[in-house]
Amino acid sequence: MGSIIWGNIYLFIEIVWRRRYYLAISILLALFFATLMSVLTPKRYNAHTSILVQESALLNPFLEDLSVSFNLEYRMVALRVLVNSRHILTTVAEQNLLIDENSNYREKDLMVERLSDALTLTLSGTDLVVISLTWDDPKEIESILSSVSRLFIDSLMAPSRASIISSEKFLLTQLQLRREKLVDAEEKMADFRRQHLGVLPELFIQNNQTLFSIYSEIRNKDIELSGAYGQLKSLKLKLAQTNPVIGVVEEQIVAAEAKLSLLKASYTRNHSKVQSVELQLNNLRNEQQKLLSKNVALTDQQLKQLWNLASVVDSSDSEGKVPSLLLSQLENLQSSQSRVVQLENEIAMLRQQAKSLTNNVAMEADVAKELSALQRDLTVNTKLYHDLLNRHEMAKVTGELGRHEEAEKIKVIDRPFTPGYPVNLSLLVYVFAGFFVGIGIGIGLILIVESLDDTLWHIKRINSFDGVEIVARLPSIGYEKE
Repeated sequence: MGSIIWGNIYLFIEIVWRRRYYLAISILLALFFATLMSVLTPKRYNAHTSILVQESALLNPFLEDLSVSFNLEYRMVALRVLVNSRHILTTVAEQNLLIDENSNYREKDLMVERLSDALTLTLSGTDLVVISLTWDDPKEIESILSSVSRLFIDSLMAPSRASIISSEKFLLTQLQLRREKLVDAEEKMADFRRQHLGVLPELFIQNNQTLFSIYSEIRNKDIELSGAYGQLKSLKLKLAQTNPVIGVVEEQIVAAEAKLSLLKASYTRNHSKVQSVELQLNNLRNEQQKLLSKNVALTDQQLKQLWNLASVVDSSDSEGKVPSLLLSQLENLQSSQSRVVQLENEIAMLRQQAKSLTNNVAMEADVAKELSALQRDLTVNTKLYHDLLNRHEMAKVTGELGRHEEAEKIKVIDRPFTPGYPVNLSLLVYVFAGFFVGIGIGIGLILIVESLDDTLWHIKRINSFDGVEIVARLPSIGYEKE
């Protein structure tokens, strides 16, 4: 096995040596073209800038809930597409005077494509962005990278800035709308409470207690009024019995009794004068009983006449004084009538109040239902208003925090610079590459030429030709020219 391998190696070396001119020419041509390529290839320069993007949670964990996260890992693909977009690259080209407004569309498209191929955006770790640029003019690299980094930072900050600004505007609009609705709900609630001041649910128990006390007071007043009616009727009856005729009869009875006493002192009981006076006295007493037994109801006109009678002064008998019995009875009657009128008015007023409170108590269910709806609407609007106000203030604080932390969140670690040497491969690398490429091409060419050559120069080929056996090998004999 080993002899076969070494035999093949020897055969390969023999073929290469025999065809060495092909190998040499291939190597020389490859070296020539490699050197030519090294000289003619345009010089390419490379520079980069690195940007550190830190989250607020890392800067200040205490303000994490007030900050807006960048989500750099999830947005990196979108940012890479955005930086390589036509809009961004056109802006970069215009800022660096690579194109102008007079450039045609083809020139603009070629420049955008060239910039897109030259730019590389990579994420190192979780928070370090590296922007690399490979360009043929080293003087333009720094300005191009500066423009790209500024636009990248703007694109990175744009969503948070736009979201905060739009959130503030939206919340301010909603806040004004909710304020109007809240004021309207408060006005409706205030108007409803003013219109149903005595029917409010919080007064329901008090109204019931007041109604119970009014009914109790009405019962007491009814009892008192019944007594006042009885007293007034009794006074009217007594006043009806006290009239001038009865007074005259009583005076005559008194005069007759006085006269009878004087006659009994002078005469016996059987005397005619005594008997005459006794008969007169009995007649007067009978007349008195008849007058007293009559139940006479006095009218208002008769009571007025009695007042007039009580006001008349009897100069002969009373010496200018009003009869005391009649006057006192009339005064008691007047007081009783006043009391009756007072009690009737009080009862009427209490009944009116009871009716009003009964209506209020009956309306309490409907009022409570409507008041509950108004209160629910007011509560919802109040809660929404306070929530929106809180969110608006939080959005303002978040915006201020973002503007305050912007310089700390995004830091340029490596600023764009002008490279001092090209990134092309050196001449030595090209020479080595050309040398090995030439060797490969030469060996390939040798194998192709050898496979196409039908010369019988090897023992194996002669043995394989019609089964001819080799007896001996003679070395090449050179003949000198005569």
